Amino acid sequence: MFDLAKVVTQAAQFNREPAGPTSCSFYYQTAHCRELIEQVFRFEGWNYPDCIKISNPGDLQLDALKDIVIFELNQSTNIVEDARDLASKLPNQKGVIVIGKEDTITTLRELKGMGFYYLLWPLNQEELSEFLRHVHINQQRLSGVTRNRKAKRVAVVGTKGGIGNTMVACELSATLAFQGIDTIQVDHQYFNSNTDILLGLKQFIRQDSDNLELQLRDMDEASASNYLSKIDKHFSLLALGGAQSAENLYSNSQNIAELLSRKANFIIEDFSGANDFMMDPAALSERMDVFVIVLDPTVSSVRNASQIIEKIEMHNLSGTADIRILTFLNIHRPEGAFPLKKDEVERYLERSVDIQLDYTAKFSALMLSGKRLHRFEKRNGAFNKLAQLIQGKQAEAQVSALDKLKALMQR
Repeated sequence: MFDLAKVVTQAAQFNREPAGPTSCSFYYQTAHCRELIEQVFRFEGWNYPDCIKISNPGDLQLDALKDIVIFELNQSTNIVEDARDLASKLPNQKGVIVIGKEDTITTLRELKGMGFYYLLWPLNQEELSEFLRHVHINQQRLSGVTRNRKAKRVAVVGTKGGIGNTMVACELSATLAFQGIDTIQVDHQYFNSNTDILLGLKQFIRQDSDNLELQLRDMDEASASNYLSKIDKHFSLLALGGAQSAENLYSNSQNIAELLSRKANFIIEDFSGANDFMMDPAALSERMDVFVIVLDPTVSSVRNASQIIEKIEMHNLSGTADIRILTFLNIHRPEGAFPLKKDEVERYLERSVDIQLDYTAKFSALMLSGKRLHRFEKRNGAFNKLAQLIQGKQAEAQVSALDKLKALMQR
């Protein structure tokens, strides 16, 4: 006999969506907070969260994260700083909740800007349960503060050709990826690029974009990902080619990069001085978060750097975003081969040089053999320092042998 009530009940059960998180990673600092989280998940009948105790929020292995990630920062001395350290590493698709004791509007606003939810401690079981439902629904609908989580766009700009701009872009991308940070590098040298050589890619073929403009209207993140070349687990390359003009290839590259802005933490764009199109720093400022100005100690390079910086700063004054500018001084010849010294460069630019890469004779051989330069430098070397500054961290100060000796004597 046909049982209508049974069929309706089975259909309702089949179509029912989970009211809460289907999976969750919870990084905790205190037993009290862990007990509350476990109690809520147990009471609601949700899948039990992965609970991992942490001492330093910056030292996390983030390869196995679930859909929703909860960080307890009740013992943090600066929640915003710790959250900023996490923001540069966490995949943008995750719903991230921070639990903390800082009851200030500034903390809430800063975390919201990073795309993080914030829960003020202490809280009860009902508040936590309702909040988790809210975050889960937002994740399903791709709404809420998570929409603010997009890749930071970094323009690596060469002040002239032949000063190692592409090398800096490649090493910066590789350094970030080595740290477990999802990174996309965009190659804007469409016809005469050496990016494949510097990355050690064999028989590399650029992505054909001749029919791309017809597809862009209906393209989403998944289809845009087909134009990426995988370098390693956390590192991808966007390198378009074809019979189009450099201007069209640049426009298409920017459109794809925008579609991929939630797929990576950083998008590093290589604007070499040898590019086949005119780079406008003021127009570029509309979409970039950070500029890395690569120069060498020559009059022409320093003068061009000054002009580029001036245009970006003028845009900063007229716009709402505060774009960061970092200067990278590449000493790519032996000592005495350049007409200017570092202090003269700084005097002309009216600003300090942020990173200096000193000449090393073996760099050329390492690059041509596909080796990563950042793996051969010290922890506070130029590329690691640049990666730290890009993430908004303070670069580690270089400690001299004399300072180390003084520290030992004071123990």
